[in-house]
Amino acid sequence: IMAFAMRMKLNSEIIKKNSFKNLYINGRKNGFEFDVQLAYYRGHYLSDIDLLEVYLDGEKMPQEAVTFEIKGKELPVYKLTHAVTEFWSQVEPAKIRVIKKGGVEAGEHEVELKLMLRVPYMQIGPDHNFMPLDSGDHVVVQVAE
Repeated sequence: IMAFAMRMKLNSEIIKKNSFKNLYINGRKNGFEFDVQLAYYRGHYLSDIDLLEVYLDGEKMPQEAVTFEIKGKELPVYKLTHAVTEFWSQVEPAKIRVIKKGGVEAGEHEVELKLMLRVPYMQIGPDHNFMPLDSGDHVVVQVAE
């Protein structure tokens, strides 16, 4: 188990609080979405993402309900490992979408993103271990409706 990870919070927000909103499908609330900016000074290929989990009010959202969108391409979490050509630049927010029946009720909610990447040019020891980068965030959002 890696006991440490690099942490650089270059942006004032990783999760863009104002971007959080319910997701409507066919006129019904059926999930939520929010934008995320990478907490690092360099971009990363999506295949460098080792962990991406979303928690709402402490409850982990099912992995199969979560997608990651960049430049108009939406990918399920399990496909990120294979996205070796998709580059996420540091200045460009990505959109995280979560399918959740009924969406999110109005009011205050806690959103946590667990996002770990590996820095491919910083090898730490044998067995292809690379420096882990923690680009996660934990925020409280206000949901209007």
